Amino acid sequence: MWGNNASAQETVHLQTIEEFDQAGKPIALAKPSAELLRYIEKDLHIHFEVKRVPWKRAMDNALANDIVLMGMSSTTERMKKFLFSDPINANGNWLITRCDAKFKFDSLNDLKGKLIGVVLGTSAGEEFDGQMNSLFRIENDTGAGISRLQKLMAKRMDALVWYGITSDHEEMQALINRNYMLQKLPNNTTTSQPFCVLPKPVSIVSNHFAMRIKPENRYLLERINQSMLKGRKAGLIPSVHATNLD
Repeated sequence: MWGNNASAQETVHLQTIEEFDQAGKPIALAKPSAELLRYIEKDLHIHFEVKRVPWKRAMDNALANDIVLMGMSSTTERMKKFLFSDPINANGNWLITRCDAKFKFDSLNDLKGKLIGVVLGTSAGEEFDGQMNSLFRIENDTGAGISRLQKLMAKRMDALVWYGITSDHEEMQALINRNYMLQKLPNNTTTSQPFCVLPKPVSIVSNHFAMRIKPENRYLLERINQSMLKGRKAGLIPSVHATNLD
């Protein structure tokens, strides 16, 4: 399947997390991700057949079939089952609260007894993952996107983990509130700044392409690595945006 014949276009099945707007309508793949896939397709003479599904289902599918996952962070447990590409990008895992119920966050101990929303099957770093339903409780979401904020606004949780590559939490806060308010109902009297992003991220993780452990899959991921390295050197795709904890 992963032959060297550059003239023959390969079809590569790829799955990534689905996202919804406030009305429950699926939203398009983020522009940087779509552009990265287009670059790799052109460079490697392949075609990505992209499917967006709940993240837990995507991981289960990837363990059963030779499909590529896009946006997987690496953990000790995952490395027992999956191969990982070089990083695609780095993202912070940030806590979002309602501004009228904002709390101080310096360490995981500040989450003791709280109910935190996470996307089912995702990781916010091994330290956070290890404390789920122990130090704090979790509320699972099957999909990602702005629609998760509805549950927070309805006071069904104390905070939720939001995944973003920006290091400026105030910029992210403004963007989240703006996007949320653009989708509100005409009779919604909610304040224009209902959500606060806490200034310290839970963790910083890198995201990768990933496939189940298999020699042929390792070869494909190596080709993708070479393509990304080539594209970054040429300035055709963005560098890995590492976020700083300081």
